[in-house]
Amino acid sequence: MLINMLSLGSLMMVMPLGPDLVRDLGMVASHVGYISGGATLAAALSAVASAPWLDRFDRKRVLVTLLTIRFALLLGCALATESNQLIALFILSGLVAGPMGAILMATMLDLIPPAERGRQLAYVGMGFSLAAILVIPLALECSMRWNWTSPFLLIGGAGLLLALLCQLFLPAPVAVQRPKASLMSLLASRLCIAALGITSLQMFGHFLLVPHFATYFQFNLDFPREQLGFLYLAGGVASLVAMRIGGALIDRGSPMTVVLASSGGLALVTLLGFATPIGISLYVIFTLFMALSAVRSNSTMTLAAGVPPAHQRAAFMAFQGTVSNVAAGLGSLFSARYLTDGPGHELLGFEDLAAFYAAAGVVAGLGVLYLIHGIRQRDASQTKAEQQAG
Repeated sequence: MLINMLSLGSLMMVMPLGPDLVRDLGMVASHVGYISGGATLAAALSAVASAPWLDRFDRKRVLVTLLTIRFALLLGCALATESNQLIALFILSGLVAGPMGAILMATMLDLIPPAERGRQLAYVGMGFSLAAILVIPLALECSMRWNWTSPFLLIGGAGLLLALLCQLFLPAPVAVQRPKASLMSLLASRLCIAALGITSLQMFGHFLLVPHFATYFQFNLDFPREQLGFLYLAGGVASLVAMRIGGALIDRGSPMTVVLASSGGLALVTLLGFATPIGISLYVIFTLFMALSAVRSNSTMTLAAGVPPAHQRAAFMAFQGTVSNVAAGLGSLFSARYLTDGPGHELLGFEDLAAFYAAAGVVAGLGVLYLIHGIRQRDASQTKAEQQAG
């Protein structure tokens, strides 16, 4: 969870730090987007490029090595003397983030028994919410009190400390037999294709709306700017609680209930709150949106973890990370092209994107139900074959 929080937080903090980088480092304002965009693209490309090799090495050793390199590069960002150096170092750190994230999730799946994955992966997933709640405000505060280098020193140093703690205390996953198998067999699996398709649809839809929320709230809904931070805090806390509840329900054998409630509830909240607003308080709508989307993402991740065999987990996670990043980027680009500015800076067309998001969420929810059914059928067939062989 802490690794996830720091890694995601480092990617998320650079955009809010943009004005400080422009003022103190002399960065061109329009180049701020190159930092997070370049790092995200680098993570996607490196994940898919490294997929064929990730499962061949000792998980713990690779994880500690990649952790050290990634956070050392982030620490090195504080030494940059001009903007191009900062951009280059940050993109290099993103290049390491792709395989690191895949190895991290594969290691967790090796260590966590299947009956506990819902709750334990919910803890790991909390890193995203905690990054928004803790890392971004802390980075902004440090930059304001000292200078732009302090967030990079803090995150880089904390990450190197985590690498040391992993080396000392993280259990080594039990070695599994890793037969030589082509990744084409994994990618040709209908369950793998379904899992990657569901992930891409969810992330594409999510990033149609999320990057524009702050603008939409202020200019379309006249939400007070001074209350925006508290609104996001409420949404982040709600997502933490909801993920824990959803993970526990999955472990108790109710994955269909979680999927139907989160997918259906999220579609309904999006329709009533954004596609065809009926006047419900934004605090209620946004908090429910954040909570339900967190449950949906965590349940999809937990259920998709059952798709790959143990010897191909890192490769699958790498593919899933790449698909997620690419879909998020495409969603952001499509929404930016589709939306237009009104006379009062309001976003025109946001309601249409919200309606599409709701429909895509229902389709993705049905896809997850198909995934559950397919995994159960496959596991039952494997158990029957093993009994007959025995």
